[in-house]
Amino acid sequence: MPGLKRPVLPDCGLKDLNDALHDLHRRAGRPSTRDLAKLIGPAVASKSRVYDAFSSDRLPSWGLIQVLAEALCESVPGSDFPAEEQRLHRLWLGATGADKDHAPSSKLSADQTISSEINEPAPVLALRIEWARPSDLSVGMRRALRYMVTDALRDIGYGETGPHRLDMSAGSVISVDSGREDPGLTTATVLSALEDSLRGSGIPGGYGGSTLRVLAHLGPYARPAAPDRAAQTVAELDELWRHQHTQRLFEDDQSVSAILAARLLDLDRYDPFKVDWVHAHIPLFRIDRGPQDLGDYKVWVSTRSALTSRQVGDTPPF
Repeated sequence: MPGLKRPVLPDCGLKDLNDALHDLHRRAGRPSTRDLAKLIGPAVASKSRVYDAFSSDRLPSWGLIQVLAEALCESVPGSDFPAEEQRLHRLWLGATGADKDHAPSSKLSADQTISSEINEPAPVLALRIEWARPSDLSVGMRRALRYMVTDALRDIGYGETGPHRLDMSAGSVISVDSGREDPGLTTATVLSALEDSLRGSGIPGGYGGSTLRVLAHLGPYARPAAPDRAAQTVAELDELWRHQHTQRLFEDDQSVSAILAARLLDLDRYDPFKVDWVHAHIPLFRIDRGPQDLGDYKVWVSTRSALTSRQVGDTPPF
């Protein structure tokens, strides 16, 4: 199994720590992040948080490094966990003081390090899930989508009802704090849950063959952010949904047609379903405060057929 992705780091204390962690991972047989998350316990760290400990350019908390080291040492014949723990802790302390761009001062404790990471408000992940042609479906079929959304919410650890959910006649809107879990993983889980529900419907082509459309937004992108960041992000999602260019990007020949904000898809880590992904952009322009060009909103679009007459370049613009 190949090793985990390494972040691009200058020569510094954080790079020394990261190299040591990857070396221990190699000696342990390169277990997957899923296996490591199971070993240390899902209540301790999710698969995405384990991945970030190896592949992010941010300093992991000491508590996470400690439990990962213990789990890895169990697979290294003749390993000396106390010695590995002491070595990694020395490197971790060096990283906290040697690279101020990536870590707080070495005077801070591990608990304070975790607190400093969450002082900055996390972006809000908002998803709109809706039938492409709800008027063509029966009332029962339209209601079925609410059950599908409920199952998807359970898969990402949220309840059936609450401020994180808004139901409409043809679909639903979900908004969650992305600081709780990697938003890319959350988005992939929701998409996979929807695909699974459609496959389990027992109806060829899903529910009546109608396309399910999903738009995932990570916001707010407007500055300054409003006090209610979730409400602002949902309002931006609504703007994006109604944009004529967005509607042209949706595919009608697949069971789930998805458009994801650029930051929400990393094919090296998550591939929600087996389709091709192409990059595109949605031009943003607002007139409520005078003509204002907000630039291009970069997205990934799921497709099973080649795109034609769309604003797609040869290489991703991000």
